[in-house]
This record gives sequence, structure tokens and C-alpha cells, in this order.
Amino acid sequence: MLQKVGGGYDSQALSPPAPLIGKAGFAALVAALETALIVSASILCGIAYHLLAYQETGPVGEFALAGLLVAVLFVSSFAFRGDYRVDRFLDGRRDPARLLKVWVYAIVAVTVVGFLAKASGTLSRGWFLLFFAAGLAAVIGLDSALQHYAAKAVQAGWIEPRRLLIIGDTDHLDRLVDLEKSDHGAIAVMSTINLPALQAREAMSAEALKPALSQAIELGRAGNVSDVVVLVDPSHDDLLTQIADGLLDLPAAIHLGGWRMFERFPGLSSERIGPISTMTLVRPPLGTFEQLSKRWFDFAAALAALVIASPVLLIAALAIKLDSQGPVFFRQRRRGYNHKEFRIWKLRTMTTMDDGETIDQATADDPRVTRVGGFLRRTNIDELPQLINVVMGEMSMVGPRPHAVAHDRRYEQVIERYARRLNVKPGITGWAQVNGLRGPTRTEDDMHQRIVHDLYYIDNWSIAFDVLILLMTVASPRAYKNAF
Repeated sequence: MLQKVGGGYDSQALSPPAPLIGKAGFAALVAALETALIVSASILCGIAYHLLAYQETGPVGEFALAGLLVAVLFVSSFAFRGDYRVDRFLDGRRDPARLLKVWVYAIVAVTVVGFLAKASGTLSRGWFLLFFAAGLAAVIGLDSALQHYAAKAVQAGWIEPRRLLIIGDTDHLDRLVDLEKSDHGAIAVMSTINLPALQAREAMSAEALKPALSQAIELGRAGNVSDVVVLVDPSHDDLLTQIADGLLDLPAAIHLGGWRMFERFPGLSSERIGPISTMTLVRPPLGTFEQLSKRWFDFAAALAALVIASPVLLIAALAIKLDSQGPVFFRQRRRGYNHKEFRIWKLRTMTTMDDGETIDQATADDPRVTRVGGFLRRTNIDELPQLINVVMGEMSMVGPRPHAVAHDRRYEQVIERYARRLNVKPGITGWAQVNGLRGPTRTEDDMHQRIVHDLYYIDNWSIAFDVLILLMTVASPRAYKNAF
């Protein structure tokens, strides 16, 4: 723990304890456990399915090989990004949504390779479906268990944390004095170096800075630090360059930190645009390839769903005409990608066709809802015509639900980041809806909760996430909550 002495901090290097498992050992252990679990799941699912269906164990060797290929792809995707480091493992970056994304890509890749190589003829579809579900549940369960026990092991000193040396002035060190008190304890501040105050720092020469850098290298080596965090405002370019150059003799990663913008934009990355080197604060919601893949998925899924749902739509249309006077379809202005307006397609479920500056949301026992309309709303059948909007490219299968324009104008004035939800195409269903956040928004907090889920979806999008939400839309009871 950092100890404050007078106006600064004690720069004595802490003696690093000798953990039972080092950083590399922890990464290798977790990767090995995941590999063994995936291979075992493949074998057990194959044997179980074949015993049930054919009263034999099946090609166990092929189950093992398929499981091993999936495991290699699954583990490699995390290993190449450094996500087996203990701090990344414990800070929630390997959440279920990301595990699902990587799992789907690994399964699809192995399936495509097996098909092209004509090597999957003896592997049954029953095994595949069972392995997909059981393997995913297994890796999510293992990840959750390891996070829990790894946190305890780090706190007990059994697993080596990331060892930091921090160099900066007292003001910056004050902000990070409790850095090593993080919940999981995966970071340990081994030593600190105080720099002179800002006024003197602006005119600091290389000779004046040399003692501090020499001390930093000495303490860094003594503390066996893995990372050096330099707390200097990036506007002090000369000073920052001198410090970075002076620390190159230390076998550790060098980071620039402590700047408030880094905390505001956690996804910072460097990029080169022509001759200009830049720091990217915010990336587009979807890259070019992501936009194309989502559009292809949406078009194919919506077209197929329209064909399958056509008998249901025909029956619903007849029921609407017989139940009440008015058109079969209800069309209302909504805002789409980048706030471009379009008219949404829905089956009419009410006696009114509101599309003005004031729109009253449906509530429980709303007298405007027709008898047939109540059933269509409860079963989500009234949303099926929006497949037309998806085919036309105005909507997506999954995304933030579009609100009436009148509601958008109201809430964008009172809820921060409300407008950001339309940085992607709106969807027929969404992450908020499958978590029970649908129906009337009686308070601003109701809408705020939707926005939180919408922005989470945008920041964590993947085709696998879309598939999960579509499955939850059909199967999850929460997706039907508040369907008035």
C-alpha cells in the first residue's frame, strides 16, 4: 500500500512476495482447464447421444478431435489478446456475452472446415447441438468459478498480481492512492516516484530528470514490476518523451495514465490516418465488415421468417378485420439509424391510430386495445410485419426498439446519451426487451433502464449476441412481460 510521507509518497520498493503461481503459470493453467473441459464435453456429449440414439458409444476419437479443434480456436482467441492475465480475467471482460461470441465463432469455424474437408460425415447433428449447448454452459460455469476462486487466491498471495511502478506528481498520486485496493486485488503498486510540481516540470531539463528516472529503474528492478504507469498530462510532450525514453532500460510495459479522458473513453486506441497519428477515442458502433455481416444476417433471417410466418399473418389479418373496423396494418413514424425517420409496419391492435405530437402508450386493461389486439400483443405477433422493415433495410432483427418520434423528442431532452441508441439500426427485438424492459415507460427511470441495456448492446454487439437475443425473445418469459 502507498504510504504518504509529508507532502509526497514513500518511494521505497515493496519486497514482492513469492506466489505459488506466476502470471504465465496462471494463464497456462486456465487455458489448459478450458481445453480439457471442452474436449471432455465433446466426448461425453457424443457418447451420451449415441448411447441414447444407437445404443453404442460412437466415434469417440472423432469427438475428441472435434472438441480439441474447438478448444484450440476458443482458447487462442483469448490468449492472443492477453485475456488470460489475472487482472483481465477478474475485471469482468470475459462476460457471458463475449464467451458466447467466441464460442459460436469457434464452433462455426470447425464446422466449415469439417464440411470443406469432408471430414464431418460421421459426426451426428444430435451430438453437435448437444455439444454446442453443453460446451457453452461448461465454459461459462468454469469461468464463473475461476473468477471467484482466483480472486481469493490473489488476495491470499497464491497467484502473482500485476506489479506496478507509478511515476507522477503528488496531485496525480493522490487520485490513485487506493489503486491497489481493487476488489479482486489483481494489481499491486510496488513503488512510486514523485515528480516536481507542474510549474517546475515545464522547464525541467534531462539532467534534472535523470535522478528520478534512475531511482525509478532501481525500484522497478527491485520490485520486479511488470508495468510502469506515467501520470503526466499528454500536453507536456517533451517531458513525457524524456520519461518514456529514460524508462526503456526497465523490462516492463510503459503506460500513460491518470488523464481524465482515459477514464471517460476506456476504449482508447492508436491509429494512423494518412500521415497523421491519432488517438481514437470512440470507434464507430459497427465497422464495415460488421455492418455487412449484420445486414446479410438480417436480410436472410427476415426473408425466411416472412415466408414461415405468412400463414400466421394471414390468419391474424382475417381476425383483425372480423374483430373491429379499421385497416389490418398500423403504420407510425419512428426514427431509425442516425435519426432518419421511417414508417414502421405493425398489425393493428387498437381502435386508434395515433401518430401526432402526443401519443399515449398502451397500459394494462387499456380500452383502446381490441380483443384480438390483446392476444397479438401478448404473443408478439403484432410485431411480425416489421420483418418488411428489416428486408427494406430500415430496421434490424435485433437492436434498440424504435420509439414514436414524439417520445424520442421528449426523452432526448431529459436523458443523457438517449440519442446514441440510434447509432445503429433499431430492431424488432432487443436486449432491453428480453430482460423485461418493455411496455409503458411511466417514469424517466423506466426509460433510463432501457437506455442502459440498449447502450450495452451497442458496445457488445456480435452475431452471436443477436442469435442469443432472438432465442430469448421466443423462449424467455421476461420477453413477454408488460405486453399490454
